[in-house]
Amino acid sequence: MYELLPSVEQSGKDSDSVPGGKPMRNWIRNGLWMAGIGCVLWAGASVRAAVISPVMTAFHATQARPAGFSINGWVELSSSSGSRSLRNIVQQLSRQTNIRGVVDFAQGIGYQKAVIRQKVAGFSSELIAERLASGATYVVIDRVGTQSFDGLDESLGLVRHVLRDYGPLHLSVTLQGTLPGRLSTAQEKQVVDQALRSIAAKSVNGITTTHYVSVAGDSGFIHSHDVLQGHPVNIQVAVSYNTYLHAEQVDVGTPLVTVTY
Repeated sequence: MYELLPSVEQSGKDSDSVPGGKPMRNWIRNGLWMAGIGCVLWAGASVRAAVISPVMTAFHATQARPAGFSINGWVELSSSSGSRSLRNIVQQLSRQTNIRGVVDFAQGIGYQKAVIRQKVAGFSSELIAERLASGATYVVIDRVGTQSFDGLDESLGLVRHVLRDYGPLHLSVTLQGTLPGRLSTAQEKQVVDQALRSIAAKSVNGITTTHYVSVAGDSGFIHSHDVLQGHPVNIQVAVSYNTYLHAEQVDVGTPLVTVTY
């Protein structure tokens, strides 16, 4: 599932067309703002060097305490591979990733999907095969870590290694952390600005309310990007007070913030 945190204006993309939306995945949880998921092809030998290092720099600029991460990778299968059974696809993913579980099925108007879920040792994983009425078939791996950034590199390597054999990989990564106490809106905005400045990111679009501050930007240090209302974006920083944690929640994501739970 996805929780898209307080975010920028929607890009105009149809959420039903994105892997895991509704029907591909329900993009709105707990009344939070929804932003279009980035569809970015990440290429190159080093994901960390190309993507994670600048995002990590931006995160550390917020001075937040690391809390976890969320990774979403997906591929649209070619027409020649799209006729395979969904059960067969997720079972193959299970063998490739060593992520085990019962195959659950779900379907609704215009879609059907098979899912394997596993929670173990501070990590939650979902293997998903989903097919739309149009015949388009998607393979998705979601991976969440809840123990600081432990396992981030290994999880990225796993997602990238497995999905690259299925087709062009679309990848989203979000780093999560907390700041103690409660900040004013002006202080939240300062945290966001510090993060963007640390990687020379130009602000593209954002929202500031009494509940959260969120800005999407474009940094030359991240060489791939999504397009939001005609503008390139590849970094998003969101800060909001979490009443459950009694702390400020900080999310730094590329190309946009997405949180899998």
